[in-house]
Amino acid sequence: MAAKCAALAGLVLIATGCNGHGRESRAVLYEGVALHHPGTTVANHPVSDAAARRRGASIRKQWERDVRGRAIEAPREHFANLSPDTLKNRLAEAAHNHDFQVVAVKPLRPKQLAPEIAVRTMHYRALSRALPGILRSLDPHSGPSDTRGWSYEGFFFEARDERKVPFLVVDNAWRGQHKGGGQWARSERLFPFAHG
Repeated sequence: MAAKCAALAGLVLIATGCNGHGRESRAVLYEGVALHHPGTTVANHPVSDAAARRRGASIRKQWERDVRGRAIEAPREHFANLSPDTLKNRLAEAAHNHDFQVVAVKPLRPKQLAPEIAVRTMHYRALSRALPGILRSLDPHSGPSDTRGWSYEGFFFEARDERKVPFLVVDNAWRGQHKGGGQWARSERLFPFAHG
């Protein structure tokens, strides 16, 4: 009996991962996002896998169009890009520290470097909470100058679940007049930054 219990305990450790972090419940992916309508109460609207895939692809395509268009609009702005090796090393360190796999790094070059990164994890909320710090490491701000303090003219980060379905996206584009960024998440608890 003791041998069976020890074997079961070993299986539990393997199932939860070598580093002691267990897989999160997938339920958070289906909690939904708040829909705000004038004169009505806020209700969470669940996002299906198919809708999440469509939304992730749509945001990525729009971001790619934006950064390419801004390269034409303001070709003389200069950004203090990290070296590709530094970005790769920092991303590998973040992946190790926060239990995610790097799926793809696409180095868009509208004028300079605009990294497009996709990762996969089963630690949805943990990655969401850690993402502001991870992004500061990957896209550090260097202070005021003609770069406006940003390392890249654009940056795109998409997190996917173990079934390759996006559950959060953070993007920005700093070249040209209309600077800024955005975020999308599949449920309220997965937004990495305050929103409303």
